[in-house]
Amino acid sequence: MSPALDQIRALTANIPQDAGERKKLLEAAQKLTLALESTEDTIMRIAYGPVPSTVARIGHDMKLFESLTNSDKALSTKELAAVCKADEVLTGRILRYLASVDMVEETGEDSWESTKVTKVLANPGLVSGLVHNFDCHLPPWTLLPEYLREIKFQNPSNPADCAFQRGHHTDKLPWFWIGDYPHLWSNFNVWMSTCREGQNLWYDIYPFEKKFNHNLTLETPLFVDIAGGIGHQCVELKKRYPNIQGRIILEELPPVLEQSIPAEGVEKVPYDFFTPQPIKGARIYYMRNVIHDHPDERAVKILENVKAAMDKDSVIVIDDIILPNKGAHWQATELDVTMMSGLAAMERSEKQWYSLMKLAGLRVLEIVKYTETLGDSVIIAVPE
Repeated sequence: MSPALDQIRALTANIPQDAGERKKLLEAAQKLTLALESTEDTIMRIAYGPVPSTVARIGHDMKLFESLTNSDKALSTKELAAVCKADEVLTGRILRYLASVDMVEETGEDSWESTKVTKVLANPGLVSGLVHNFDCHLPPWTLLPEYLREIKFQNPSNPADCAFQRGHHTDKLPWFWIGDYPHLWSNFNVWMSTCREGQNLWYDIYPFEKKFNHNLTLETPLFVDIAGGIGHQCVELKKRYPNIQGRIILEELPPVLEQSIPAEGVEKVPYDFFTPQPIKGARIYYMRNVIHDHPDERAVKILENVKAAMDKDSVIVIDDIILPNKGAHWQATELDVTMMSGLAAMERSEKQWYSLMKLAGLRVLEIVKYTETLGDSVIIAVPE
């Protein structure tokens, strides 16, 4: 037996607990896989790329992951088919594929158990990401090549006419389209609540109290969360700094505010960020993952509306992904493609962020990165 193979098997049986070391090993293993695969392996991996998520979506609908995770013993194909009221032959075919890509464990002929991956896909919060991306993003991803050919490979800039509308046969923007499908909207909110669990927030890195907790009164608009969804950031701010003075304000479209988290001390203001900002002279105008949803022209309009409401003590805090000018991580670049297909928008590099700020008449005071993989960062900016 190869010594290298022995080492790999030994490592597999004794995975390090340190997250940083595991991340480095994962990246090395991915490079090793690419180096080892044949040309046939390469084309099969790329050409059949959509199949894993497709069959995982079917497995989710059939409750296969949930059933295996909740069982304390191996289950037969017949037993699983009975649980999901499905054809036994079809159930076996789905399970056979899932086992071949390690989403379930094949313990014998027509016998199945859960794996680490099974448990992930049985977790309601985590599997909401599969459902959201498959149901909402996969149709535009599929139509993106055709769309880019149509516009002669120019950078997309019209969110009302991009791959999203083609993929979903609609003339609506994504935020209004998803409102027509309550189950997708509910699932999206679950995913937004789950996808960053356990990761740093900007409060973990940025000295919030030192920078902003001065000369405040109960009437000072301290924190205006523009397009803040159902209010996660406002709730987190109140939780971390319960005694800080100043008003905490969530701004969103009325249908979103109706579903926002009940939170004492959080004001809720209906607002469309393409209209003048109603809260004047706030200490912080905060936007998390807002600007990346918009091409430059629309992003500038949003920022100009904020700038017009600022006073000498105000800052804009943009909480968004900043791609490195070189060597972006694949998870971040996948999000960039998602922005391209869904909103004719983009994840921006540091150079592109500086350029956008200049277009909006803003000056960057500082940039603080708080996650490594995606490059989540806060940009602190003021009027030029």
